[in-house]
This record gives sequence, C-alpha cells and structure tokens, in this order.
Amino acid sequence: MPEVPDYERYPVNDEEMGKRYKNWTESLAMQMLMLYKVGKEVGGEKFIERLKQEYKKQGKWAAKAYMAATGTGKEDFKDCMNLPKIQDLMDDTYANFWNGYIENSPKAFEKEVYTCPAARSWSKEPELCAFCISELCAGMVEELNPKFKFKGFSKLMPKGEKTCRFRVEMED
Repeated sequence: MPEVPDYERYPVNDEEMGKRYKNWTESLAMQMLMLYKVGKEVGGEKFIERLKQEYKKQGKWAAKAYMAATGTGKEDFKDCMNLPKIQDLMDDTYANFWNGYIENSPKAFEKEVYTCPAARSWSKEPELCAFCISELCAGMVEELNPKFKFKGFSKLMPKGEKTCRFRVEMED
C-alpha cells in the first residue's frame, strides 16, 4: 500500500473531516455552477454540446473503473440485473442514499435517491445536473452493454422535487 502523503494527513478525526468534506463538496458544486453559467454565456449551445460529449466520455471511463472496483466485467451485464453493483457503489461514493429500487429486472433498472450533496447549489441551474449526470450515466451504461439505454430522470432534486429518479432499459 502506498504511503499517505503529508498533505493527506489531517490533524482532525474522521467526523470532523466529514464536515469539512461536505463544505468542500458544496464549494465545488458552486464553482461548477459558475463555470457552467460563464460557459453557457460565452459559448452557448456549442459549449453545452461539448460538455455533454465530455461527460459521456467520462461515463465510459467510470464504467471501467467501477467494474474494476466491483470485480465485474462486461459479461456480468448481459441484462440489467447486475446494475445495482455499479450504481450502488457510485451512489454510496457520492453520498446519494436510497431505499431499495423501483425496478430491478432483466429488462430495466430504476432507482430513486433521496440525498445529494450538490442539489442545493445546482438548483440555481437544474439543467446542469440534468444533462451532465444524464450524459455521464448514458456513457456508463453504454460501456457496460450497448443495449442499455439511460432513459433519464423522471424526478430531479435540483428542480425542487424530493428525490432523483432515473431509469435504464435494455433494448432488444
């Protein structure tokens, strides 16, 4: 195991670090919001389309990283049944909590999360979350299985709803 660098040796306990990381997450969400507003103003639709491309590419990379972290491979995603292995790790990593699934069948996966560390900040520009996370998820599920299609969000906390609900379907 690699040695922990000095800049990661914090003189506070884990509980205190959790509070500070929450502040850091909120700050990063606000910085993303500012970059999005400026990018949209200066670059318009060209900026938005380019951002979507990058998020989709990031999703493909993330799928590979999450497969490695969960010990799964593309062969484990012949249908939607194993999507919770990836999605739960992702949501747990980013402090998105949930209570089971709306659907977890071979043909579809639908989940609802009820917490999000960026929802408050991104409520000022909810489309930022809607397209960034949608493109990230679309790239991710496409990498897992080209027959998987991310169907988007039917609920979104930054739009003022109590949860975020998304769906993946397997096309024939």
